[in-house]
Amino acid sequence: MTKLELAAWGLVMTLLGAEVGLAVLRPWDHHVALSLSGSHTSSLVPANGSPSPTVTPSAGGTCQDVVVRRIEQGNTIPRSAWVHASDGVNVRAAPAASATRLTTLPTGTQLTVQGEQTNPNGDGITWYQIRMSDGRDGWLSGRYTTNYPISLASTDSLKIWLPVGYQFQTTVPGKAEARYKNGPMTLLYVETGARDQAPTETMVPAGLPPRTAWTARSAEQALVGDLPATDHVFSIKLAGSGCAGLVHEIRLTTTTRYYDLIFLLDEPSSSVVAQLLDSATVQ
Repeated sequence: MTKLELAAWGLVMTLLGAEVGLAVLRPWDHHVALSLSGSHTSSLVPANGSPSPTVTPSAGGTCQDVVVRRIEQGNTIPRSAWVHASDGVNVRAAPAASATRLTTLPTGTQLTVQGEQTNPNGDGITWYQIRMSDGRDGWLSGRYTTNYPISLASTDSLKIWLPVGYQFQTTVPGKAEARYKNGPMTLLYVETGARDQAPTETMVPAGLPPRTAWTARSAEQALVGDLPATDHVFSIKLAGSGCAGLVHEIRLTTTTRYYDLIFLLDEPSSSVVAQLLDSATVQ
């Protein structure tokens, strides 16, 4: 990559700001085509004396039916992190995309962050320093890590890395719900079928208010793994509890199938959707 191209990427990232939010853009330092064959734990040196993790509460702590359950790691050094990119992340010898690639960490790898540098050479990236099992230090883009543990959840045609504790339950053929520890709280609704049979509009799952009660907030370009899609965000209020929530509605089409994904979550968890979508692969 030329210096001009690097400078252009730096300008783009600067304009976007440090908070990625819902827009998902892939920088150049991203490995391609690693399979999702299960959870991976790296042999990196574990952190000692890390603070105890806590479960992130919903806004106000009163709406447990719309909170994303996840165990956050404190923003300290050292700390744990997990790779969420669907095709893995390259580890570099220095905090730069042009530095020598030492290895590639697959999706789901747990690692220990030993240090970090933000924008060390004008590329707009926060780089995390890790120590590998052979004693060498390496650097990777923090953009492709979470600060909460994730595990693989799958249907017959979708694989996605969700916060630990969530797994899919199939309701009827072509439909599934990702729930926390088999409880009633649903994070993700999935519907899929033949592309030529896709409904004009995403069906509203039972338990959510009718679409006429949704308030549109934004529409952002996103990636489901490496496939482009649009993330439509709406504000809702759940019937009964009256709790406020966010709905993220994504339709993805391949050459043969359509996928409708609806996330139900609270306001503080809205940025989690970009990470979850980034970890997904479809049939």
